[in-house]
Amino acid sequence: MSATLTYVYCLVRSARRPSITGVPAGVPLSEAVRLVDVPPGKTWLVVSTVPQRAYAEEVLDQEMQRLEWIGERALAHEAVVEHFLRADAVLPMQLFTLFMTDERAVEHVTRDRRRIERILSKIAGQVEWGLRLTLDPEGPATPAKTPLTRARVASGADYLARKRDVRDAVRDRTKKARLNATRIYRTLAAEATAAERRTDADRTVPGSRVVLDAAFLVPAGRAAAFRAVVRRQTGPLKRAGVAAVLTGPWPPYNFI
Repeated sequence: MSATLTYVYCLVRSARRPSITGVPAGVPLSEAVRLVDVPPGKTWLVVSTVPQRAYAEEVLDQEMQRLEWIGERALAHEAVVEHFLRADAVLPMQLFTLFMTDERAVEHVTRDRRRIERILSKIAGQVEWGLRLTLDPEGPATPAKTPLTRARVASGADYLARKRDVRDAVRDRTKKARLNATRIYRTLAAEATAAERRTDADRTVPGSRVVLDAAFLVPAGRAAAFRAVVRRQTGPLKRAGVAAVLTGPWPPYNFI
């Protein structure tokens, strides 16, 4: 049994050999991050050597129950991948992509070359941006901002009527927010190379306040223009109690 494993962070395509100057440290207990050439050229695996005693399959099965343990390694993995965002194309690997040797890692890429080339062509020169819109049900123009107490109403019937008004107002605001979210998603999708809307988060979870959770694949050179469109589209939503959070640029995880 080998004493070490090859940990793979990402696959990089670049006209020149990527620089690893200033690259962040790899996952805990790993040796220095390095590059492995993938023939016939212009493609490299970004890897580091890790001890098998710390990353063997049985160890991972046990430690995956510890969120702190996973989180520390996930942050280190992401930091290494992000270092190469300026390359022609970066194909991030899943957390804990491991091989017995460098040669095994290269063999894997070579066997899957056709599919990998299609992905690299799709994401070349692109980065990912994430947008989340969240509705505050107690936001502006909602009757719920006035406490529902009997001291403020004339009778039980008035109390129930006001409670109904609050429910209806929240429902109407939610409906309007979802319509605006769909409009904004379509507008931004037209500005992007590709877009993905995660409907599980913004539609299927009962009581969810998230009205849009989406990812956009955007040419790196259009980052400023894309952010400007996001600001124009989401700015007016503040008055309706909808908060917008734009994150990125990220490696294109949702488009591989």
